Order: sequence, then structure tokens, then C-alpha cells
Amino acid sequence: MAAVTVKDKYRVVIPRAIREKLGISRGDVLEAKAERGRLTYTPKAVIDRIPPGKAARERFFKKLRDEAPDWLKETWAASKRRGTDKLTMREINAEVSAVRRRRAKKNSPPAR
Repeated sequence: MAAVTVKDKYRVVIPRAIREKLGISRGDVLEAKAERGRLTYTPKAVIDRIPPGKAARERFFKKLRDEAPDWLKETWAASKRRGTDKLTMREINAEVSAVRRRRAKKNSPPAR
């Protein structure tokens, strides 16, 4: 457990080990919450509004792809290899529903 001190202007330093474990870097946005008497910080992604116009949108999405974190780029690559990068929202929702049904069935009490 790492103890931290509240400094002037209520600043708190997140210990290096925790920052590295969570992949938090300088300039990242964190959401602060008070939950059950505890302070929690959750890393958040902030995305600008999608600009109007085809050329501006293409530049915007190219910039997002270029600046995406490595874990997200790896997820995209794995999705493309499996062919799941072209699924429609209807297909995605059907898959999510199927997994939820299997989990509910697995966690339900045995029938008598």
C-alpha cells in the first residue's frame, strides 16, 4: 500500500508503481469520485466532437488511429485477424446477448 500526502492546492502525487501499472501518463484525464467514503480515480478518454465535412472527418479519424494506445491498436489488429472488425451492431448485440444467456445459465441454481 502506498501512502500519499495532500499538498498545497490539494495536489496528490500518484506513486510511480501505480501509474505504471495503470498506464497513466502526464496529461491523462482521470475521473474523481467519492464512493462509500473513498476517493477513486478512473482513467478516462476524452474525444473531441466529430467535425463536419468528409475531409475534416477523415483527418480526425486518422489522428485518432495514430494516437490510439498500443493496447487498442492490438485489439483492432486481433479483431481484423478474426474477421470481427466488420460486424454490424445487430450482430454484436446478438453475441453479447448469447454470452449473457450462457453466463446466466451457468450461474443459475440447479433444478430440482
